[in-house]
Amino acid sequence: MIRRIRPAVSSASLLFLTAPPLPHKELTSTLFHEAPKGSEWVMADWMFLSFLIFAGVAFLAFLFALKAGWLSNLEDAKYYILEIEEEDYYTPEWAREGDDA
Repeated sequence: MIRRIRPAVSSASLLFLTAPPLPHKELTSTLFHEAPKGSEWVMADWMFLSFLIFAGVAFLAFLFALKAGWLSNLEDAKYYILEIEEEDYYTPEWAREGDDA
């Protein structure tokens, strides 16, 4: 296997190392470094479009929640959460006993 790969790799590297450089520095710099005209706004365009889509969906969800009544009487909702009985995970054992530490 290595006997088959070695000649191919050596000939490819010899071709790469002996190939002449590309002519006309100005031509190669414009080919590889210049963007086409009008492409400076491509990134901004899709970012703005995705913002509009996500903001529109969020606004529609807000309107749906408002119309469904999910955002009315939020003051009573906090009292309901405080009335839920659950085990106290936060108070340490030494504080529950009432002894002085």
